[in-house]
Amino acid sequence: MTISTKETATSPQATEPRRVVFETQGMAVGFGDRPDVLADVDLKVHAGEFVALLGPSGCGKSTILNLAAGLLRPRRGEVLFDGRPITGVNTSVGYMTQDDTLLPWRTVAANVALPLRMRKVPKQRIQQEVSRYLAFLDLQHAAGLYPAQLSGGMRRRALLARSMIYDPELLLMDEPFAALDAQMRQQLHADLRRAVHSTQQTVLFVTHDLTEAAVLADRVLVIGGGPPGGVAAEFTIPFGAERDPATLPYEDGFARIQQELQEALTRARVPKQKEEE
Repeated sequence: MTISTKETATSPQATEPRRVVFETQGMAVGFGDRPDVLADVDLKVHAGEFVALLGPSGCGKSTILNLAAGLLRPRRGEVLFDGRPITGVNTSVGYMTQDDTLLPWRTVAANVALPLRMRKVPKQRIQQEVSRYLAFLDLQHAAGLYPAQLSGGMRRRALLARSMIYDPELLLMDEPFAALDAQMRQQLHADLRRAVHSTQQTVLFVTHDLTEAAVLADRVLVIGGGPPGGVAAEFTIPFGAERDPATLPYEDGFARIQQELQEALTRARVPKQKEEE
């Protein structure tokens, strides 16, 4: 028995045809001789969309990001980027994880500039783009500081700027704010939404926090029900691109969405074998 899909009211943007940036069709993933971790996964991420993958630890959320990045191959099915199979490392994505990968011997500005320097972008353009992204993320005052001089939140914003600066077609984010306290997470949610809206960035975001998923995403896919896992439920979050993450939890309808996500998460934790009994 498959966990049923439940969906909230659809936002106006959802009716507009948009380019599919990332897609899986009948995708299954396994490792070695072990059974599939994920199976029969069909999902799409459209251009300009913020999609959250929500589910319990170990359900395969990060595996989907690694497939999009070209770091894993499916056991069965198709994994497509811009309509074409991913056959190697996908250089069209940015990837931000929980890890702090800022280079300690470089300033914030030099860390943020690094992807453009590696792509041999002209120096004047690099300076313009670094200034732009530091402004997006309120880091202008920290441009000349080194990572050891930054707070945890500032380091996260610098990593986000570095991940976005080369305008990847898809930004992959694997629980990037998990180690931060609640107040800092709330501020970074606002920073992320503002930056993504300003640049029309497409995002695939992994979290196990249902409030974070509802605050940030245009659409939430609940992953679970395994083994093997799959897309257990799908929700459209109808609060628009210009939402304020700080006040959103107090708006009408937010508590209902949280409740529906919690119910879907609870069902997603039930193994498929037990559902079928």
